[in-house]
Amino acid sequence: MKVITKLNVTQDVALVTLNKVPANVDFICKIFDRLDEEGINVDMISQSPLTGSYVAVSFTTSSDAMVKVAALVNEFKQEYPSIRPLFSHHNIKISLYGADMPRHHGIAASVFRLLRDCGTEVLMITTSSVDISVLVDDASWEDCVKKLREKLELE
Repeated sequence: MKVITKLNVTQDVALVTLNKVPANVDFICKIFDRLDEEGINVDMISQSPLTGSYVAVSFTTSSDAMVKVAALVNEFKQEYPSIRPLFSHHNIKISLYGADMPRHHGIAASVFRLLRDCGTEVLMITTSSVDISVLVDDASWEDCVKKLREKLELE
């Protein structure tokens, strides 16, 4: 039985990582409220575990939104000078979906083996019970997606 049944690709994705963000939900809320106020659509979101009184928060958006995002980050840095931003754009998001994923083990291991075998560096990972999404750079994504489709027997 095929567990992964769908593969989607999203091009031109920007990754924003805010290191040394105050580790409280009020500040995290402020970040996403401001993004919302500016009409910036956010897709993948990840937060690192607590390190002292700081966390790192990463999210993806379209590369077209980077000018607005950079302005917001500068606004946040005025209030919280500890913030260390990193930006990367023109990345590719590969999403793998399978409704039966929760009933099978080893799915993530097989996906990461396939990505390794493609020579693709993973910039970010998010998951749910039924999908694995990875953000990769745009250098070798087409060959990688082709190999994933072949190995996972997806059209």
